[in-house]
Amino acid sequence: MKRIRDGFTLIELLFVIVIMGIVGGFALEAVRQYYEGIYRTQVYTQRVAEADHILDLLSKYFENAVDLSIVNMDEDAADNALVGNCEGDPEEEAENIAHDYTVVFVGVDTDSLRTIPQPGWSEIAKNTPPFDGNTITFDDANLSLADTTIQALYPASNLENSAIYNHQSIADTCDDFYSSNGNAYYTINGSLTGNTLPLLNNAGTTTNIEARRKYLLRTGYAFRVLDTGEFVMFSNFRPWKGENYTTGNQNRLGDNVASFYADFNNTNSYSERGSVWRLKVCMRGLDGNLTTNDLAQDAICRERKVHVHY
Repeated sequence: MKRIRDGFTLIELLFVIVIMGIVGGFALEAVRQYYEGIYRTQVYTQRVAEADHILDLLSKYFENAVDLSIVNMDEDAADNALVGNCEGDPEEEAENIAHDYTVVFVGVDTDSLRTIPQPGWSEIAKNTPPFDGNTITFDDANLSLADTTIQALYPASNLENSAIYNHQSIADTCDDFYSSNGNAYYTINGSLTGNTLPLLNNAGTTTNIEARRKYLLRTGYAFRVLDTGEFVMFSNFRPWKGENYTTGNQNRLGDNVASFYADFNNTNSYSERGSVWRLKVCMRGLDGNLTTNDLAQDAICRERKVHVHY
């Protein structure tokens, strides 16, 4: 007569426990990877959206930049110093995730151009050639309105503290744009009389440049990534008066940014209306431990091409 078993042996129980442990381990790892993937996807989606938002903002500012004035500053990444030293035109080797270049340019005052019904400023001067750089007059502009517009946007300045850039009248050198004695500007030298402005001819030219467009400059702009990952913009500073961007207003445009880069194809000649620039923003990514870092292999980068008009 056979003996009926009442249960499992100890070896069989141990075997079942081991199998269940293995299966449970695989299940837990699958669950971990599943939720880690969800988290990574959420972070990636969020930071792509943040990068696109930053690029949207940047595009609006760069569209109104003087393309010859776009330069890199502050190459030293060791101390993150805000010193404002010219480092020259943006170059390909500057595209490094760890760099802390500050991209700087001078912006055209488009607010005065778009005033309705009569603009505060006109690109076309009506002075009698040859243009001697001592005065500039307009028949189709309201300079008093331009003065009011500038003061409303930048209370520390006015038309008298602005400057004029003559389209393509100078070489594209950093020192020309970011020095009080640079030759990129016709500094306004005194109060306006009617529709005539007295000028200090920094550009030093007496040639007939009547056909060139003349742009009113209100402020400089600077964009910088801080060590904290904040992406900041400096504005309301006047390079033609010797002001560095560190004297301007600082505004935060985004967080978790690893680097910002701008360049253009310098084999192309400057067009009648500026050139096309590439803007690249790289966000901080996640490593294998889901830790935010600045490493190039983990960065989340987005690019945008923008037509710089001036």
